[in-house]
Amino acid sequence: MQLRASGMCRHRVMLVLSYQRLCATTQPTEKEEEWDPAIWLEELATLPDATRKRAQALVAKGITIELFCTPGEIPSARLPMSDVRFYSRSSIRFARCDCIEGTLCEHVVLAVQAFVQAKAQQAEFTHLIWQMRSEHVTSSDDPFANDEGDACRQYVQQLSQALWLGGISQPLIHYEAAFSRAQQAAERCNWRWVSESLRQLRASVDAFHARASHYHAGECLRQLAALNSRLNCAQEMARRDSVGEVPPMPWRTVVGAGIAGEAKLDHLRLVSLGMRCWQDIEQYGLRIWFTDPDTGSIFASFA
Repeated sequence: MQLRASGMCRHRVMLVLSYQRLCATTQPTEKEEEWDPAIWLEELATLPDATRKRAQALVAKGITIELFCTPGEIPSARLPMSDVRFYSRSSIRFARCDCIEGTLCEHVVLAVQAFVQAKAQQAEFTHLIWQMRSEHVTSSDDPFANDEGDACRQYVQQLSQALWLGGISQPLIHYEAAFSRAQQAAERCNWRWVSESLRQLRASVDAFHARASHYHAGECLRQLAALNSRLNCAQEMARRDSVGEVPPMPWRTVVGAGIAGEAKLDHLRLVSLGMRCWQDIEQYGLRIWFTDPDTGSIFASFA
């Protein structure tokens, strides 16, 4: 039985691209023409005002975008909330986003703008994490220049010192206040990855005292060591940015500045693969697996 598609669709485009990659030979070929995403800026200006306003609202929050532009590969952009892929280097109409709209959305706008800005700084890059900037975000800002950021660093250092010197076997009352101060400071800064690191470290310490079977000493040690390293890394990325260098990763990405703790499931076009239940003496939860129908990528969600 033969199956026929009624017209051109993204599945046909992906099939052709996959076939070309599979059957590619090692014979020398002419140098691939350099991709210039700036040709789409005028077309983006014709998109609805609502779409462009949503894009600028995300820029104002200091969003970071991971860019991939390897020769012979599909250019793509990984945003915090979705991924964008440019299946054609000549037509933006074939740009696909895995959000519910699918194409010509605010995420495509951001991806094009990020590629244009990044190529202006590093024309030959193949992989780069780019910080989108607005008029309210300067290039020389410091995560610890304000009172909230400095207080968060101090509280994290105090907690880390207490755990390193006294160990996690000491009574909880000895570091309960230090955990609370550090957690509250991270939440005031809206540094998602710092607050999540503190939450995971606290869960490991509690698991040790509860003699839980899922406690692992190596994991607890890794979490404690990574806590200060994350803040030190953010400081170094900010320093490089302040002297005009393009840091490997913006400091906001390191600390998770402005990252939402939750996302609506209907925002992404994901398909559920199933779930697994778990429980311990205090709580129970679910681990759900999703797949992206366009790429086949698999994601795990915890609840």
